[in-house]
Amino acid sequence: MIHPRLTAALIGSALISAGAFAQDGNVQRGAGLYVSKTCNLCHTLAGESGPMAEMGGSLDNLGSKRDAAWIRAYLKDPTGTLPGATMPKTELTEQEIADLTAFMLAH
Repeated sequence: MIHPRLTAALIGSALISAGAFAQDGNVQRGAGLYVSKTCNLCHTLAGESGPMAEMGGSLDNLGSKRDAAWIRAYLKDPTGTLPGATMPKTELTEQEIADLTAFMLAH
């Protein structure tokens, strides 16, 4: 029989590992999300713009202007992070936010 404290430690360790994984963004998954979540409708990236690009603006070189923490906060709550922002609040998982952040920092 496994000791209760050992069980609790193993479960806690697994939860911490899962939380750390959710914070690790993947650029390729972020690229897919950029398209599937239709970010490309309101933003310009690498010279490609959507029909409402004036509204959302360019995301080129975003990583040189903002850090990962700011991008994550903005994706969670655009107007709470940048009053007057026109981007609507979206339903994104923590992993999706991490992946989109990694993608944006790479551009």
